[in-house]
Amino acid sequence: MDKRTCIKCEMEYPLTDKYFAFAHGSTTRRLTICRACRKEYDRQYRLAKQEEQQTSGVDMYTIKEEPIESQKHRMLKAFNYIHIQAYGEPMTQMIYWCKTDDCVQIDIQECGACNKPMEKIGFVEYSEDDK
Repeated sequence: MDKRTCIKCEMEYPLTDKYFAFAHGSTTRRLTICRACRKEYDRQYRLAKQEEQQTSGVDMYTIKEEPIESQKHRMLKAFNYIHIQAYGEPMTQMIYWCKTDDCVQIDIQECGACNKPMEKIGFVEYSEDDK
């Protein structure tokens, strides 16, 4: 029976599922750290992360607010990309964007969902490098 020495605790264990897990995505290679050491490492890591969040006051799952100019630019690029895919050429009409509904329309200045005036975000100019 094969044996392996854990690189953390330096104990020798049989090379079985009970002591060594498979390496990520593998069905033949096994980790070099035993399950007990890995479990302890994971526990210490989680505790350290919790303390870090409590001291910094920033939650790791906080969604950052995207600036409006960035939103406009992203919507303009996406809309023009769809138009190029459908018609094989860049857009030639004016593009309007509604901030409240985050929707884009061509040549219609009033939002179909909320009936508010939409903001003009312009045309998209593409060079051959951007395609």
